[in-house]
Amino acid sequence: MPGGKTHDTINIAVLIIILAGIFYLIMGNLSEMAARYLDIYTISVLSLSYIFATFFLSPDLDIESKPYKRWKMFRILWWPYKVIFKHRGLSHNPIIGPLSIVINLALIVALLLLFMGVELHQGHSRYIIAATTGMILSMEIHIISDFLISKMKNLF
Repeated sequence: MPGGKTHDTINIAVLIIILAGIFYLIMGNLSEMAARYLDIYTISVLSLSYIFATFFLSPDLDIESKPYKRWKMFRILWWPYKVIFKHRGLSHNPIIGPLSIVINLALIVALLLLFMGVELHQGHSRYIIAATTGMILSMEIHIISDFLISKMKNLF
């Protein structure tokens, strides 16, 4: 399995490729839909959530990993996740793993916003979708890199 720095490097490299692809689609007028829905704000939200997920959210939150340790005193928020999931089990399932992390984070954020008096029904769905997509993409890249590097190690 790749280490923490390797995962971070792979994720950032993939983000650069994704952004280059988006830029190519928009600037080359290849996709009318991409140009219509992907403005600078949506791309920024997607990118920032992807970077946040790369460094703070990971299927490895169920162990003493770098992302888990980066939460410092707030790592207690991930204690239920750590108790429920066993490493390399459902946390590394391409569907259940990322969704469970995003749902856990959404519950934490929703509770904080409610305590602050923010009305949640006034959210902008475009940005919520972009943020969720960025986080899930980051975690999927983590899972895929774990799988591919494991397979390559088994070949050699």
